[in-house]
Amino acid sequence: MKKNYATIKMIAEDLNLSTSTVSRVINKHPDVSQETRRRVLKKIEELGYVRNATATLMRNNVSTTIGVIFEAEYDPFFSEILQGIEKGISKYNYRMILINTKLRSAEARSAVNMLLEHRVGGIIIVPSNPEISYAKDLVKRQFPVVVIGRDYKELDVDEVFTDDYHGGELAGEYLVSRGATRLLMINSRDSGSASSEREKGFVKIAEDKKVYYEVINDRVTDYDNTLKIVRSIFSESIPFDGIFCFNDTRAFAAINALRSIDESLLRKISVIGYDDIIFSSIFSPKLTSIRIDKDMEGFEAVKLLDQRIRGVRKSVKREVLNVSLVIRET
Repeated sequence: MKKNYATIKMIAEDLNLSTSTVSRVINKHPDVSQETRRRVLKKIEELGYVRNATATLMRNNVSTTIGVIFEAEYDPFFSEILQGIEKGISKYNYRMILINTKLRSAEARSAVNMLLEHRVGGIIIVPSNPEISYAKDLVKRQFPVVVIGRDYKELDVDEVFTDDYHGGELAGEYLVSRGATRLLMINSRDSGSASSEREKGFVKIAEDKKVYYEVINDRVTDYDNTLKIVRSIFSESIPFDGIFCFNDTRAFAAINALRSIDESLLRKISVIGYDDIIFSSIFSPKLTSIRIDKDMEGFEAVKLLDQRIRGVRKSVKREVLNVSLVIRET
C-alpha cells in the first residue's frame, strides 16, 4: 500500500503560497514574515510533514547514510561494537544501514552492492573471515571504507584494531603469575588475523619464561566445539594448568567442560579469555579476560569514515587501540 506523505507542494497549495516560500520557512530563512511562518508551521503540524532526506541527498550529492557490514553469527562481542558505532553515528549526524552476512562471502558481495545502490557515503566492515576480497574494488576506487578488528596489511584501507600481540603477552604473563607451568592456548588461527598476533605474544612469553606450551588452532570457535576439545584433553589426566582462549565464549566453554569432569579442576587450572564481553563479569566463576574497548573501536571507525566522506583526510590511517588485563576469579 502506497504511503501518502505530505509535501511542500501540498502545503503551498493549501495556504495559497509559493513552494519557495514554504521551503524558506522549513529551512529557517529569515526573509519570511512572522505571520507567514506561523501559518506554514501550523499547516506542517496539521499534515504531519517530514523532510524528504532522499530528495535532499539527490540535490546536494552528499550522503548522510553509512553502511555497516557484520560477518558473524550471534556474538555479544559484535553487539558491543555496534553500540560504539551507534554513538559515532549520533555524534557525526549519520544514519545507518546494517547488514549481517553471517560469514558468507557471497552475501558480503551482495551487501556491498545493495549499500551502493542506496548511495551510502561510506562503509564500515566488521569482518570474521581472513580475507575481504569484496572490499578491494571499493579501496581501488577510493570509496570511503573502514575495517574494524583486523589488520589487512595487503589493503590500503583505514582500520581500527587492537594490540593483539600485547594482549597475548598479557594472557601468558597472567597464567605464569598464577603459578602455571604447562600452558594451553585454544586459538582460531587465520593467516594475518588477530588470532595469529595473540598467539605470537602468548608464545613469546611462554618461551621467555621457559614454560611448556601447546597451541590448538581450530577454525570452529563456537561454544560446543570448545566443550568437546577441552573434555577430550582433560577427561583422563591434567596435562595443563593454564588455559588461554581466543575469546570469552571459548573460555566459558572451557570452564564448563572442566566443571563437568570434576569441579575441583577449577581450583587447579587458571583460565583467561579475550574481549571482556559483558557476560564475563556475570559468568560463574567471573572470568579473567583481556579487555578490548569495543565501544571505542566502533566510535573511532565512524570518526575515521566521517573524515574520508568529508574529504578532510586522504592518507590511510591504521589506529591501534590498547588492551588491558581484567583480573577476576579464574
